[in-house]
Amino acid sequence: MLKAIAINAADNVAGHFGKAPTFVIANAQGEIIERITNTGSRAVGCKHKKMLQKQFSDRGVSEVVLGSIGQRSLARMLNAGFTVRQVAARTPLADVLAGSADMLTLTAAEQGRPCKREKGECGCGSKKKAAPKVGMMNMNAALSGLTRFKLK
Repeated sequence: MLKAIAINAADNVAGHFGKAPTFVIANAQGEIIERITNTGSRAVGCKHKKMLQKQFSDRGVSEVVLGSIGQRSLARMLNAGFTVRQVAARTPLADVLAGSADMLTLTAAEQGRPCKREKGECGCGSKKKAAPKVGMMNMNAALSGLTRFKLK
């Protein structure tokens, strides 16, 4: 059983899953196997969080330990079969690895933080608007603001 732990630069549990700069992959004995850099930690949206989930799956991770997580990301992690455990932000990594940190197992998306953006603004769970098809455009709207000019 492998676990991924969201950590900050000081090797403490990061305050938020998507913004964690690094994830430590550890085995059941608390030994660090690998460190993964979260290249999208400053990105807006969910694409990088989906990439992290895939990286965890590819490595055989079954548990994720974090400080907090958004509802949509939590739902995605739970639906993918991960066990998600929450600890207090800034809990030392050593305490998590030793098993001495107090953990809460998250079992429902509602336990995550609500998305701060309006639905669809960050791309979470919404479909992109399709581009209008040729011949279906409202030409009056497309031509508004144009003025006539004379050729000399």
